[in-house]
Amino acid sequence: MASELATKQQQFVFEGELPSLNEIIAAQTPKFRVGTRWVSRYSEWKKAYTGLIVLQLRLQRIEPVENYPVRISFVVYVPNRRQDPDNILAGVKKMLLDGMKVGGILENDGWKQMVSEDGTTGDAPVLRVDARRPRVEVALVEVDGYAAQVP
Repeated sequence: MASELATKQQQFVFEGELPSLNEIIAAQTPKFRVGTRWVSRYSEWKKAYTGLIVLQLRLQRIEPVENYPVRISFVVYVPNRRQDPDNILAGVKKMLLDGMKVGGILENDGWKQMVSEDGTTGDAPVLRVDARRPRVEVALVEVDGYAAQVP
């Protein structure tokens, strides 16, 4: 049903790996001094990854979402199976959603923008292994009147 109502579908690819949830948690604890302030490694990572995400969004000419809630799906290609799937997906989604927000693609990543009346946020994330080319493929589907169409 959603495919019949879709008004706009965009896809982009984030090339490379993003940190897992365990890596994000570990990076928050040790802090270092920059000038007169203390900074966690996570805040530095977030700036760097956000910059990379925004750059890739611009290079791939992704347009801002206009119809909410938007359905977002992720296909995550990892180099191996060494990390737990839940840790991989949590880190990937956190970084990409924040990057799309900073890049002006999403107005926010809150309930109003992400959760439809049926309680879903998009397709279930998919994990695959590609040792040569880790990446995340993201699909954004805007559905005109989607919230009103859900029973």
